[in-house]
Amino acid sequence: MKYWSGPLLFICAAAAHAATSCTPVRIGYSDRERVPYYMGNGGEAPEKPGVLVELFRDAFRSVGCQVVLVRLPVARVRLALSSGAVDVAPADTPADERAGYVIATLAGGQADLRRALKTTSYVFVRSDDKLPPETDPAEYFRTHTLAANQGTLLASQLKSMGLQVDDGSFSSWNNLDKVRLKRADGFTLALLTPSALDPYVTERYGKLLTRMEKPVRTSYMWLGANSDYYRRNRVQVEAVWNWLGTHGMQEVDALTRRYAPGP
Repeated sequence: MKYWSGPLLFICAAAAHAATSCTPVRIGYSDRERVPYYMGNGGEAPEKPGVLVELFRDAFRSVGCQVVLVRLPVARVRLALSSGAVDVAPADTPADERAGYVIATLAGGQADLRRALKTTSYVFVRSDDKLPPETDPAEYFRTHTLAANQGTLLASQLKSMGLQVDDGSFSSWNNLDKVRLKRADGFTLALLTPSALDPYVTERYGKLLTRMEKPVRTSYMWLGANSDYYRRNRVQVEAVWNWLGTHGMQEVDALTRRYAPGP
């Protein structure tokens, strides 16, 4: 037993350090509503801030850290993360070491998908268009207009795939209205669970809009940490990433059900 006492004491000390020395963590995210993940618009977070906000807040609370929510225009979130204006924020894979932020990685430096959140971009279209279930949106929207929220990485990714993307609006509701009014043929948003947006669309549009069966894109999202913040708080950040890898999707499912509008 004495051979394990050193490592066990180190682990306990690290956990105690994480729980007692953590200053409030600044979490940056979009100031535009993205139901159910970010609720409300503007700089102030509502009492029910959204699924992703609660998920990240719970992840840091699991290691004894309180959080400060910082809402920013979507195009500024990554800049704030890189510069250190915020400590953590939702992020994609950094291009290189100069990105200014890091994500959960494996021992060899590769992105650790087990500690990421898988996102799937589904498309909402007009029900009256009666598209066949087997329609592939990645092909269909090469010749039809697909709306996506302005400033998002998804919009630029879809453009690089050769799709006809209209990303002139920040608002999901405005983009869905474009579809309803035939100013666009579909609207896509990255979702953590396929049906997350369905009850909101049904509540607002009834049966006018429907979700295509096939997604247009699948990717991953990480909780990125500013590089300097990570160096100063490595134990805490790694513990948060581990918590997300173990509990993340289960918590997302539970929170999504809690946020869904009633019948």
